[in-house]
Amino acid sequence: MPEVQRITRTGQFLTTVADVRTLSPRMRRIVLTAPEIAGRDWPLACDIAVVLTGPDGREVRRRYTVRSSAGEQLVVDAVLHGHGPGSSWAQSLEPGHPVSFFGPRGELPLPPAGWLLALTDESGLPAIGALAEAAGRDLLVLAEIEDGSERYPLPPNAKVRWLTRDGRPAGTPELLLGGLEHVRPGAGPGYAYLLGESRAIVTVRDELARFGLSRSEVYAKGYWNLNSRPTR
Repeated sequence: MPEVQRITRTGQFLTTVADVRTLSPRMRRIVLTAPEIAGRDWPLACDIAVVLTGPDGREVRRRYTVRSSAGEQLVVDAVLHGHGPGSSWAQSLEPGHPVSFFGPRGELPLPPAGWLLALTDESGLPAIGALAEAAGRDLLVLAEIEDGSERYPLPPNAKVRWLTRDGRPAGTPELLLGGLEHVRPGAGPGYAYLLGESRAIVTVRDELARFGLSRSEVYAKGYWNLNSRPTR
């Protein structure tokens, strides 16, 4: 078994698509393979920067969360959010296609809290899936999705309340804020994760104080911005 390199700097990987399948109407699972993958440490819910070609022919990069890794294979789940370079790439991929990326970068913390809460939209669901597997205990999840067909496969210990927009615009905090009204935290100190649209998660973060959570007990990360080009 190859020795895992526990280094923090990112590297470039030249991989091949081993498999692609549809998880929901707007989520594709992409399995990448390369011998070098087995020789690296892939921190919890880290991300990679896939190298793509933009509409003008210039190089662009789009970031994707690593859902899981095993041996020489790396799994990423890509949201098909429109007609940008990232969505076009994920939609057109087939087994055998080459994929170049840089990474890994970042890591989700997993503190020894008494209870765990996660709030996210579609963009953060792969990270929440990886988190639930690593936690190995109950994780309360409020997940905003377009409609019922967009439900993402999460481990059984993820206790999910699906919040559907049903035609309403994405990127606003209202659904997650409404979902908080029904949250009953467990005993002892807790920890919360906020993943999604940048401005929306700032608004939701301010409301978590009602559960006794300080800023140091909330991990918040913006995966996209409503008023700019998507980053993934």
